[in-house]
Amino acid sequence: MSTLSSWVMLLLPVLVATVLLVGLLGFVRNGPWYQRHAHTLMKMRVGLQFLTIALLLALVALS
Repeated sequence: MSTLSSWVMLLLPVLVATVLLVGLLGFVRNGPWYQRHAHTLMKMRVGLQFLTIALLLALVALS
């Protein structure tokens, strides 16, 4: 497996976890920032999860 695919396989799940953590921390605080950005964070997380799964499946299929 190439170095690029190794970085992708590490980076994308970390990005998903980061967006999830930001969303959870915002939910706990429930301030005005979270109320403005909750939907955007959810869409970003779902999109990143889809991208992560698709790329990981593609990397596995190509290897």
